[in-house]
Amino acid sequence: MMRRLPLKIAAKIKAWIRRRIQKRRESRITLEGVIFIVITFFLGLAAINTSTNLLYLIMSMMLAFFMVSGILSTNTLKRLEMKRLAVKHVTAGQTALIQIEIQNSKKRVSSYSLRVHDYTDGGRLVGACYLFHVGPRSRQTISYRVRFPNRGLYRLGRLKAISRFPFGFFERSFSINQPQEILVYPQIIDIRPAIEQAHLELGEYETGRKGPGHSLHGLREYTPGDSARHIHWKVSARSSKIMVREFEKEEKKKITMWLNNHSPLTLNQEVLELFERGVIYAASLSSFLIQRDYQVQLATASGRVPFGMGIAHLYRILRALALIEIGESEGHDTASPSLDGDSTNVIIHYDARRSADHMGGAAQCIDVTHDYFAGKEEIPLPIFTRIKKFKKVQD
Repeated sequence: MMRRLPLKIAAKIKAWIRRRIQKRRESRITLEGVIFIVITFFLGLAAINTSTNLLYLIMSMMLAFFMVSGILSTNTLKRLEMKRLAVKHVTAGQTALIQIEIQNSKKRVSSYSLRVHDYTDGGRLVGACYLFHVGPRSRQTISYRVRFPNRGLYRLGRLKAISRFPFGFFERSFSINQPQEILVYPQIIDIRPAIEQAHLELGEYETGRKGPGHSLHGLREYTPGDSARHIHWKVSARSSKIMVREFEKEEKKKITMWLNNHSPLTLNQEVLELFERGVIYAASLSSFLIQRDYQVQLATASGRVPFGMGIAHLYRILRALALIEIGESEGHDTASPSLDGDSTNVIIHYDARRSADHMGGAAQCIDVTHDYFAGKEEIPLPIFTRIKKFKKVQD
């Protein structure tokens, strides 16, 4: 037991040193504090010159207020810990909720009036939130809202807690560096007008096997447990046996989306904006199909996200689309994509200088250079900024 005690003390000292190194503390006198000091100084001069006891008393009270303000503001930020909670499934153009947890480790004293600022790794302010009170030995969760303009990887940096409690004469703060990456998915739009105008055939097909469906597969004798709704009464009357219908199983089609991110064109602003529009169309079509239980595969020149279903598979596709980048390559042509013979192929076509007719009958096509939403409510698309590692976050 005596041997473990020094080890525990050393661990606590090491943790305390680590916290002190991570925290960067700042302190300054506010404008209100400066005005208060000036007023106190002139009252002191007047008390000395006139020897008025009332002025001495007022000056003493003001100095006491100033000292109490300094002590309480320092104590408010003592033994406070902050951390940013994990952020998942953020979509460009939609408001995201960033949560911050604040823990007060003091045994008896509360912390009051805390403003928390969140910054990117480049020092740009992302958002701010306010917390009025954190009780002793308790924790509170506060949050702020932010809208990420474009898809991609955003990096957040330090958190800063600021307090002017109790009188606003001092502004004390401390900051903790907490690097965190947030992957922002592409914007999701209503893709149905594009599907209708592009005449995509995405319905069910019959497998030739028994199962739930609408097409008649055959007849068989009734067995206990069969639904009475499936009894074929005319055939049963002719054969003197109770016969029930069997239906063919219908399955959702397999859909392969092809988005070529190796362009034979010289990259310019027009091509980049059309490619970003193609990414949005691919993400929106994936969401539309997976919500309807289709098996969806994403194919690009960089790789594939194989067939899958469900919300987890949708997030895999959105993660791939969030990080996809376009590059110039003479060896990859949008005219000859590697199509899948076992599925319905839908090509997201964004090459404004080529016609979509070169796809032929091998695949269906959504041409993002075509205005599928003419006459409908305008769908906002993000302004594309070609930055590999995003460092700017806008409210």
